Amino acid sequence: MKLLLIRHAQSQNNVIEDRPDYVQARQPDPPLTAHGHASARQFAQDADLGGVTHLYTSLMLRAVQTAAPIAARLNLPAHGIERAYEYGGLTTGPAGGFTPVTGGDHASLSAHCPALIWPAHLTGQPWDGGAEAWEEPLFHARATHVLTELRTRHHAQDRVALVTHHDFAGALIRAALGWPVTDTPPTFHLAHLGTALLDLPADGRVGGLEWLNR
Repeated sequence: MKLLLIRHAQSQNNVIEDRPDYVQARQPDPPLTAHGHASARQFAQDADLGGVTHLYTSLMLRAVQTAAPIAARLNLPAHGIERAYEYGGLTTGPAGGFTPVTGGDHASLSAHCPALIWPAHLTGQPWDGGAEAWEEPLFHARATHVLTELRTRHHAQDRVALVTHHDFAGALIRAALGWPVTDTPPTFHLAHLGTALLDLPADGRVGGLEWLNR
């Protein structure tokens, strides 16, 4: 199968990253900025999404909002995938630290993306926010789980799109390529709405990175 990774559009945390009070001002689950919404709509209109058969999204708000115009253009449901969130999950304070925060539930996130399909195992529950230690082996294990889940669900002819996040997209790429886990892994840079296309053999063999559009 082919897996198209799409980084979310600009969030409200992204525009304050260089401020000295960023740690205090950042939101655990920030929405898109007005520019982010406009860019997501433009991406959905202009991007070459031909052949995409299935759409998935992280349950972080910025990803769900990015997925909404893509789902509308493709006339596809946007399946929430619990483990595709950004490194560290939802917390107050700096990334990977402080107090865990619960994520949205189906009703609240569907207000931003009516096409959202909630994970069956979370029926009637909010997403727990995924707060986790800032450790590369944990991120790699989560990426491997997401790839295995998608491989299990789909056939060789499927072309799957996943709206996810910068660091976790890198973890997915490294896991697909069979890259060993290290404390200082190589970085694959994706700007907002940047994309990468992975080829994932159905038998679980090491895949390939066909291209990365930063």
